[in-house]
Amino acid sequence: MRKFFLILLFLIPPSLLSENDLNALLDQQHYKLFDYINKNEDLIDSDNKSFINGFELTIKEIIDPMEISKRVMGKKIHDEATEAQRDNFNERFKNTLFESYSSALKEINYEDLKIVSHYHPKENMNNAIVRLKVDLSGRSIDFVYKMKKINGNWKIIGLIIDGIDLISIFRKQFINLFLEGNKSINYAINNWDLPKETNG
Repeated sequence: MRKFFLILLFLIPPSLLSENDLNALLDQQHYKLFDYINKNEDLIDSDNKSFINGFELTIKEIIDPMEISKRVMGKKIHDEATEAQRDNFNERFKNTLFESYSSALKEINYEDLKIVSHYHPKENMNNAIVRLKVDLSGRSIDFVYKMKKINGNWKIIGLIIDGIDLISIFRKQFINLFLEGNKSINYAINNWDLPKETNG
C-alpha cells in the first residue's frame, strides 16, 4: 500500500504539495533513491562516475548541491569568490556530497527508514527540521534533514547522520584548506577532497 501511494505521488509536482505533505514528498524521494541504488549498485565499484551522475539526476528534486556548497564555503568566502570559483567548487563538492549520501543509503533498506516528525524552527514556515530513524542491524540511527523552501520547492540544505553534521565537517575541511593556502580560495578549491571523517 505504501508503494502504491508513492507511485501516485510521482504524478504531483513537488511545488504543488501542501505543507502537510512534506513527509510524503520525502518518502517519495527516498523511494526513488533506494530504487536507483538497488538497480545500479554494481556501478558503485565498476563505474562510480556513472553511478554518481545517475544519483544526482535521481535526487535533483530534493537536493541542490549549489545551495549546500555555498554553505560549505561560508557566506564571507562565497561572497568574495568569483562565479567561476563558485562553479568550480560546486563541481568538486557535489561528488563529495553524493558519495557520502549514497554511501549512507546503500547500507540500509527503504522499509527501515522512517520519518518521525518535522517542525519549523522559530515558526518560519520556509524552514524545516525533519527527524528520521533507521534500523541497521538492530541499531537505531538518527537522521536529520535541515530543509529550506527555495523557489517554492523544499530542498535539503543540511544532513546530520547519527549526530554527525556532514555540512559542518565539510565546512571545517574547506576553512582548513583556505587557511593552509594563505587564504587562497583557489587553493582551497583545487585541493578539495573527501574529508577523512566521512570516508568510512
